[in-house]
Amino acid sequence: MLTPRFRLFNRKADFSKVEPEKGDQQPSLKISISDGLSILHDLEVQNTQEICSKLSLIRANVIRSLKNIEKLAKELETEKIKIEETRFEPIVENSKRIVVTSLRRECSIEIPEPASQSEAIKFGQRLEAITSRFREVSTSHNRVFNVFIKKYAGKLKDEFETLSSQFKEANAILREFDTLQKPFSDCTSLLMTLSDANTSMAIEQQQLKNNGTELKLLENRLGDLNLQMVNVQNSSEFQEYSRIKNEISKVEDKRVEIQKELIHLISPISRALTKYSYGISKQTSERLNALSNEPAIVLSEKEIKPYLDILVDIQRHLSTERIHLKDAPKVERHLENLIKALPNIRERYQALQRQLASLNQRRNTEFDRRSLGLKEEISQTLRHIEEMTTEASQSSLQLKDKQLQIDQLRSESEACLSKVFSKKYHLEF
Repeated sequence: MLTPRFRLFNRKADFSKVEPEKGDQQPSLKISISDGLSILHDLEVQNTQEICSKLSLIRANVIRSLKNIEKLAKELETEKIKIEETRFEPIVENSKRIVVTSLRRECSIEIPEPASQSEAIKFGQRLEAITSRFREVSTSHNRVFNVFIKKYAGKLKDEFETLSSQFKEANAILREFDTLQKPFSDCTSLLMTLSDANTSMAIEQQQLKNNGTELKLLENRLGDLNLQMVNVQNSSEFQEYSRIKNEISKVEDKRVEIQKELIHLISPISRALTKYSYGISKQTSERLNALSNEPAIVLSEKEIKPYLDILVDIQRHLSTERIHLKDAPKVERHLENLIKALPNIRERYQALQRQLASLNQRRNTEFDRRSLGLKEEISQTLRHIEEMTTEASQSSLQLKDKQLQIDQLRSESEACLSKVFSKKYHLEF
């Protein structure tokens, strides 16, 4: 006999603590997300208890049937089967042994009382496994049952059919439970998603607020730094510092110009320098490279004579045609000009070097460090303010998008609750 079907979810939820909004033609029940989740959880617990109660009746029938099968297996094990043809005796005995072993194994496995939804599902799966195994055993040894052990075949068949019937009933109950429970699960999922989104939104809003506070502090700090810079720039120290710095800049520019002057003089003889570079000593090669590529080294040397000697030797190589150039006379004239000009250029360059050293000695290095440190801090603060302003702008846009998502989730959640409970709800945060 099948257990009677039960009616799930016919109880009305208790919302006695929820007050309807005033002045609305269709009053909405105000409810928080946590209260909504609590109500849904309570109903799910009640429904689970109901399904477990119904499955408990089926479990009792299953256990009773398994005990009957176990009893039949014991009787079959000791039963002496009469076999007219001895050639069939090994086959029959082997089949009997397999059947008894299988029946006993399935009957010995404990079937726990279902007390939760997951345990109810496991109960249905266990029942399905039992019926499948018994069906497999009866099918595999059907001929032996019907021919040699008819005495037990009918009784076992009745018990197998009872188990199959109980499985079908349990499966139907579980399917109905899943179908009827789905709206509750959907609502729970929506509310949990809404709760998570709302929590995330609150955290991000607080972070944005904290960033705003920090940004305000940075702006105040920038104001203080700019005021300090104004005071520094208005000081007599700064005026002297700026004057010396300008002089240093002018001297450095003159040094660059003298280097360019030397490069301009060397450029017309570059081919002669290249041809002269073959087979010379390492020291001469380094000086030749300085003439070609690093005029500042040449001009900073204590002695200019080694470089003049190289230029004179190149001039001699040209005149004796050890170095062949189409325009050798022209290159020789350029060499002559360079040889005459190089000492004067070097003297002017080193005079600037001495002037630069004197200016650097007069420079207030401590004031310089403070001034540069102040400028760097102002620059860093400006960058930080810019980064935080950009971040705040992006966060504000993201919060607007998240708010739209939350509004959508809220609407879907309210609609879901209304559909499940046939009442209009308004979720409050």
